[in-house]
Amino acid sequence: MKKIILILFTLLCAKTNADNGVIVYWDSCHTVTEVSVIEFKNLEKERPLPILKRLREKQFNRQKLTAALLAFPFPFGIVGLHRIYLGTKPYVPVAYIASLGGIFGILPLVDFFVILFDKDFDSYKNNDKVLMWVK
Repeated sequence: MKKIILILFTLLCAKTNADNGVIVYWDSCHTVTEVSVIEFKNLEKERPLPILKRLREKQFNRQKLTAALLAFPFPFGIVGLHRIYLGTKPYVPVAYIASLGGIFGILPLVDFFVILFDKDFDSYKNNDKVLMWVK
């Protein structure tokens, strides 16, 4: 376990040399490479580390799943807790409560399926519409 942690640490870390602006890092072929700071930043943009890419995908999927579970009609969806999680205006959860749980739980149920199966999840963040899936 210690070896795995050490390998991951060396792959994810970069050592900078403050005198001449050179970064020494391990590339995917396990060779030490020295590049300037500007070149290193360009390398990161072109080719992100696979571990970081996988972590970002998992974080996005986890956030999407959490929002979908909070949208499930009973008990959280009827008070609009998923909309609070997604960062909406305060009047939207009030509209959910005032309409008796989003029209007896139908609105949160539709939200649940829309969040779960739509590929463009970012359009629901900070969306101030009561019917968030309406364009």
